[in-house]
Amino acid sequence: MSFGAGSIPGYLERLLKSKNRRTNHQKEFKGGNDYSNVKSVKTEYNLPKISKYNLAELKIKLRFESLQNSKKQQITWALGFVVLLILFLIFNFY
Repeated sequence: MSFGAGSIPGYLERLLKSKNRRTNHQKEFKGGNDYSNVKSVKTEYNLPKISKYNLAELKIKLRFESLQNSKKQQITWALGFVVLLILFLIFNFY
C-alpha cells in the first residue's frame, strides 16, 4: 500500500501538521501585541520646522524637477519608438 501524496493517511498527517503549525503560530502572538503605546514612542526622525515661504519654494522646485524628469522620460520613449520603427522598416522592406 502506498502512502503517497494522495493517500488518506498522508492527508491526515498534513492536516495534523497544519493544525500544529497554526497553534504554535498563535502562541507566538498571544502576548505583547498591545499597540496602544505607539503614540508615546518617539520616532528616530527629527524633522525641522519649515516656514510657509520655504515650503512653497520647495514645492515649486520639486514640481519643476518632476516635470523635467517626465519630459526626459517621454523623449526617451519617443526616440526608442522611432528607432524601433526605423529598424522594422529597414529589415522588413530590404
